[in-house]
Amino acid sequence: MPDTLKTLFKRIQEGMEGVADAVLGDRAERLLDEEIRAIDDALHGARGEHAAAKARRVANEQHQAAITARIGEAEARVETALKQGRATQARTAADQVVHLEAERSQRMHEGHLLGTQERQFAHVVEQLEGRLRRLKYQLDILRASNRLQRAQATVARRQPGDALYPEPAFASAARMKQRRAPIEGTSVTGQRKHRKTADDPAQAVLDRARKRITSSARKR
Repeated sequence: MPDTLKTLFKRIQEGMEGVADAVLGDRAERLLDEEIRAIDDALHGARGEHAAAKARRVANEQHQAAITARIGEAEARVETALKQGRATQARTAADQVVHLEAERSQRMHEGHLLGTQERQFAHVVEQLEGRLRRLKYQLDILRASNRLQRAQATVARRQPGDALYPEPAFASAARMKQRRAPIEGTSVTGQRKHRKTADDPAQAVLDRARKRITSSARKR
């Protein structure tokens, strides 16, 4: 197969791989986005349930406080009736105390269950919030990766010949070194010339004489 056809086939194959990666990346992005919306909806519902459980728990505590106040009033009536020697009224007030204490005990049991539900919903909310943060972070990373792949694919399509990707740094450095070679060669030649002059004492004397002549001429 001619080199031109090989290059063309290679570029087509790499282009198809880039398209496949882009398609998979877009699909993964859509799936993540759908999961984020589902988690967000679940989080919205869990927050509502948590708020409702908290409201029920607070209302229960208020009922308990009201019953406790009524118990105190009933006990005060019992004491007053006993002091006045009214046994029947004392007995009636005492029955009210018993009834109120039973109601408060029931309310306290319900309050315990409501508190448990509130903590459970709070835990669910915390888990969903953490899950949502992780998914959003993954989506941001995926989107950045997809943008990078598209940018690389665009650069690859615009590169002439076989240069599908930007030139590596080491290749650029090698080319720079080759470009400097003639200059460095000239420097080496100059060094050789200097060594040759040093090896020829007579030439050194001639060179010094020429410099003196040039210097005298300039002074005139």
